[in-house]
Amino acid sequence: MTETVRLLPDYSADDPLCDIAERLADPLVRSCHYKSLTARRDEIEPVVNAFEIRRESCPNDVKAPLNGLPISVKDQIATAGWPRSFGLERPAQRPDPASASVVQRLQGLGAVVTGKTALPPFAMDFQTFNERRGPTHNPHNPSFTSGGSTGGGAAAVASGMSNLDIGADLSGSLRIPAAWCGVSSYTPTEGLWPNDGLLNRTTTLDHFARIGLTARTSADLGFIWHVLEKHAEAVSTSEHTAKIAIWSPAQQPPCDEDTFACWTAFKAHLSGGNMALETKEMITLFDEGVYEMAGEIIGYETGGLIPWPIRWMMRRDRRASTSSPGFIAHIHEGYRRHVQRYADNLVRLAAFRENLALTWVDVDALLLPVTGICAFKHILPAREKAGGRTYDTVFDTLAGPLPYYDALTRFTLPVTALGWPVVTLPIGRDSNGLPVGAQLVGKPGRDAKLLALAEQIEALLR
Repeated sequence: MTETVRLLPDYSADDPLCDIAERLADPLVRSCHYKSLTARRDEIEPVVNAFEIRRESCPNDVKAPLNGLPISVKDQIATAGWPRSFGLERPAQRPDPASASVVQRLQGLGAVVTGKTALPPFAMDFQTFNERRGPTHNPHNPSFTSGGSTGGGAAAVASGMSNLDIGADLSGSLRIPAAWCGVSSYTPTEGLWPNDGLLNRTTTLDHFARIGLTARTSADLGFIWHVLEKHAEAVSTSEHTAKIAIWSPAQQPPCDEDTFACWTAFKAHLSGGNMALETKEMITLFDEGVYEMAGEIIGYETGGLIPWPIRWMMRRDRRASTSSPGFIAHIHEGYRRHVQRYADNLVRLAAFRENLALTWVDVDALLLPVTGICAFKHILPAREKAGGRTYDTVFDTLAGPLPYYDALTRFTLPVTALGWPVVTLPIGRDSNGLPVGAQLVGKPGRDAKLLALAEQIEALLR
């Protein structure tokens, strides 16, 4: 049955919360905005449940470029003076002594952290909930999930409770919630921004894990990016016809009917813009070996953070790997921590990236769905152990049934492996009235150009 319940009204281009740049210059406007933001949180947060903790305080005098802009931070990322829960059942008590580098830079530019947003335990799910605090709901319909693992941040931004959320993405953690909540996210070129502060102490992951941003629009993302990267020149796409490779499957796609219908309508609408579209199957990007390689690298590197007895127990859980042969099984193989296998996978990764760079040398960006699955009603795992969740859920797609993790990462994991910058854009709604999103993938190191192109597409859709 089609369900059209909406918690929040649709925003328009005239909404006073739409443009970050307009809210920074006037102290009176800033003060009024804080009051509006606090009022929204007081009204909406009891329903959406996006925040782990809030601190409502408007600074009297901020002179840096961001001039007191209130932001939120995913409660996986270190922020000085704030405790971190990592989404666990036991609430955090001890505050972090220092902020992650990206958070610290934003604070130095005048942004003020006013909340930490929710995530699933250890950021290891595409839904946001735990037993202690319950689920984070989709602001467009609280019966549905907001996604994960940056589900709290996407829900807070979508409902107007946050201007900007600082989150992180490994295999879709920024992109999927942004798509399902109808907002935009930005994941930078791998290595452009430091990813410290995601884990305890000074530990970092060498590949794939990236700190990024969620905002209402790609225009807001572009504004924040240029404040952070003030040495970068502004990029205009007005005099350049962008060449975009747009995904078009030759066979039945790994998408449910709603998502593929929305994607088809979006492609038809996009063809009227000032862009040269080239439809591609992107076979090399979706090769099965890519999922194996990326999953094993993730497993090897995250496995180094897990005590070996727990890794051994997780690998012994055959139900987890058999329920997700295209994702969890590869991660569990990486948990073996086989040094030579890891080295071989890094060679494969370098070759994969080099091959795709040559394949798309004349293309400005790739365009493909964020995920082939629409936002769904909250689902409980079949089993939860040591932070890992096992789902027996199988989604029906036009290509046939796909297990929970495999279906949700079908489009995100290959883009993760590329390491290229990504902006997500809302492109329509499904039959339940919930947003559907697309990934716009730019060339490595050309983040400014990607953000400008995203803004161009956003204006066309509006």
